[in-house]
Amino acid sequence: MPLSPDQQAVNYGTVYPSPPRVHWSLLLLALVASESLAFRFVPDAYRSFAIYAVAIAWPLYLCIWVRKIDSRSSSLYWAIASLVMGYGFLFSWLLWVVVIYELREELLEHYNRREPMNLRLNWYFTFLFSFLYFQFALNKISKLKETSQEAVVAQPQDSVTA
Repeated sequence: MPLSPDQQAVNYGTVYPSPPRVHWSLLLLALVASESLAFRFVPDAYRSFAIYAVAIAWPLYLCIWVRKIDSRSSSLYWAIASLVMGYGFLFSWLLWVVVIYELREELLEHYNRREPMNLRLNWYFTFLFSFLYFQFALNKISKLKETSQEAVVAQPQDSVTA
């Protein structure tokens, strides 16, 4: 009998850590605020580098987090390659597209094979919203895992009283 996503989340909840639980709108607000502060207060000579550094902070964190749950993950290497190439080159931005789709594939593989949560990620939304879209999906998974684990903790108490 196939397990429901709730039961699967409980089974794999202790093996794999929950994804970062940050609402995508808070992430967007933090990004816009940080970019605005960098644009306003960083001197002209360093401004584009500071804006680039702020923009890649969360994607780099997600790449590191995925590397923790799957040691074979390669999105972190692509992200580092993009950083090394610099923020002004077109090739660096093309490498970020590779990072986005590599991370998408790693998330799909993990949440559909190793920790079956039936994750679906639209390729079009991935291209348009990338890391905000990933965070939207990861936040839902995190909530699902948390409620599933709470239900399992509460379940033995219910069976005792019955």
